[in-house]
Amino acid sequence: MAFEKPLIREIFNEQDLLAFDKETRELLKQTGDLQYLVEPRITAVQVVLIYEQGVLHSATAQAEPVTTSVKTILTVPLTFVPLRKETSVPDYLEVIADIYMEGEALARLNQERGGKSLPAFSVPRAAVEDSLRQRDARVSAKRPLNYFCSGCGEKAGVRAATHYELMMALQELGLRVNRPHLRVTKGIQAAIENCRRLKTGKGDFPYPVEGALIRVNSLELQERLRLGSRNSAGSVLFRF
Repeated sequence: MAFEKPLIREIFNEQDLLAFDKETRELLKQTGDLQYLVEPRITAVQVVLIYEQGVLHSATAQAEPVTTSVKTILTVPLTFVPLRKETSVPDYLEVIADIYMEGEALARLNQERGGKSLPAFSVPRAAVEDSLRQRDARVSAKRPLNYFCSGCGEKAGVRAATHYELMMALQELGLRVNRPHLRVTKGIQAAIENCRRLKTGKGDFPYPVEGALIRVNSLELQERLRLGSRNSAGSVLFRF
């Protein structure tokens, strides 16, 4: 059984982005521009990492335990090592991690599988799913997986007023975030410009990109939208 992809509203043109912005501002009863966070949406498997007392306790993908496999990913900290001494480690933290495989790594893996008369993985996501569900950790450890954090669960465990601040807080704990490509914008037109930039440079990323994720930056507004509407807490995936 394949891991299920997390549901998120998808759109395919700029007119729909304008409609999303209008709908969101109406729901929030806000006439001025909203602040958005724009980032590339990587084709990945979403995994929830749970840290207790700063130590990785478990990892699950759609309720399927994948802890052993995730622990073989070298960039996933087994224990938090804050970048600054004054950074406090939360007692409990749910981290949403998008685990992916780069295109060149997939090509090498498929070449190896071909030499063993094994079928090739048609897309990176399939290779990631197979890697995570391996019962033998030694097999998982040989697979070149990586990740970026994309958010937190209901129990965030860190203080932040915006999604961007949340990402920076996770980075302070030693987690990996896609900081160079996180763009905070004021208003939907600026967000659209960033989407165009990502679309133009899609082929330059070492990892597979399926679109741009646009979300309301304010965590307070995200929560208001989550409680009062069905528009994915103020976020959409602009596919390209």
